[in-house]
Amino acid sequence: MPPIDLPGVRIRASAIAEQFSDPPACLASIHALLADYADPSHRASRKLADSAPPNALKTPAPVVRQIINALRQPARAAPQAALPLLKGLWAAGLREERRIAAELLGFVASHIPVEALALVEVWLPEVESAETADALAEHGLGPLALADPAAHVQYALRWVMHPLKWTRRFGLASLGPLVKDRQWDDVPGALGVVRAAMNDVEPEIRKAAASVLCDLLPKSPAEVNLFLREQAARSNPNTHLIVRAVMLRLTPEDQAELIKVMRT
Repeated sequence: MPPIDLPGVRIRASAIAEQFSDPPACLASIHALLADYADPSHRASRKLADSAPPNALKTPAPVVRQIINALRQPARAAPQAALPLLKGLWAAGLREERRIAAELLGFVASHIPVEALALVEVWLPEVESAETADALAEHGLGPLALADPAAHVQYALRWVMHPLKWTRRFGLASLGPLVKDRQWDDVPGALGVVRAAMNDVEPEIRKAAASVLCDLLPKSPAEVNLFLREQAARSNPNTHLIVRAVMLRLTPEDQAELIKVMRT
């Protein structure tokens, strides 16, 4: 991989943006820039090894970010025209290209909500990793979640009960934009979604469930504590793994009470 020449990358990214109305040319230029800065020597951390897709160029994040920044304005100016580019990026299948597709979708989703949600539904069966699921949930769907929180919680509940692992991960991750919004306070609704995942056998799903619960704690400690006690009373070992991960954020007294309940 050559040293990152950010001014040069910006120039190439600007040229890519000028090709916005020509999706095949734009896609080819995006791939060429990503490939030129590919780093095959980079190894993912052991923590990410299981969740990172194998089909990644390992292009550094600053290069990917320059492409996203350059395409932001053209996408917002012409949301419908962005759809062929989004579909092409996703179909290309590389981690970096799908990350760009997810973030560009977020720029246009509020303008074309029906098309954006339909696109997400088409993409979900093709999600191949926790990384892609989380990026699509946070960046691609975030604006729609904030625009209609009540409907989004119902979507999330449906996704979290899906047979495909990464769709379930996406369902939990899709709560992120709501949980992080200071104005949103439907903690019972979010707990209803998490409840559906509490006995999941997949570690990546359990991690996502624990993450949502940890993020919900500052909003309503009492409701989350009550939820954890309810779950601790269950005999499912997968449920207990989630409870143990979250209870580290609690007081020593609350932790002791949960341990007591789980051992009963």
